[in-house]
Amino acid sequence: MWAQGNQVGGRSLTWGRQCYRWSDLDFEANLKDGVGVDWPIRYKEIAPWYDYVEQFVGVSGQKENLQHLPDGCFQEPMPLNCIEEHLKTSITKNYDQRLLTIARVANLTAPIGNRGKCLKRNLCSRGCPFGAYFSSNSATIPAAISTGNLTLRPFSTVLEIIFDDKTQKAKGVRGIDTITMQPFEFYARIIF
Repeated sequence: MWAQGNQVGGRSLTWGRQCYRWSDLDFEANLKDGVGVDWPIRYKEIAPWYDYVEQFVGVSGQKENLQHLPDGCFQEPMPLNCIEEHLKTSITKNYDQRLLTIARVANLTAPIGNRGKCLKRNLCSRGCPFGAYFSSNSATIPAAISTGNLTLRPFSTVLEIIFDDKTQKAKGVRGIDTITMQPFEFYARIIF
């Protein structure tokens, strides 16, 4: 079943907040397997962007020094609960090559700006009044508003990305006002 949310903030309000970096095992998989097209970038090229995003978003997690799960710029990890601690101890005792670690999630364990830390109330599905879990409404929209250059356009759906054949880059979006059904186009230096 495909559920489409039509709200300001989009999927950033309904995602699971799991935040894992791809490693070179991921970026090189197509080339090594001979399937699909090789990625034009490698981990070392995108690592600084992961750093930037993790610090802006506020990703909490435990550094484990695993090749297949690169470490990042994490806030303190969420603590394991007592059952998870017991399982971790059991795994460590019985297996040399296995590890239980806390998820790397976009839930703050320390405040960032006006966003407060997670209070572990287990009410994320209702939205977080403290801005502790990352969403457009708690982080990117306030950051954009502070620039004075934001036009927020609710009741709109983007239909397609406008591609520039000359530059081989996206240059805008084509959409529709969902109330008046009038089409619109927006152009920008960066489209994402």
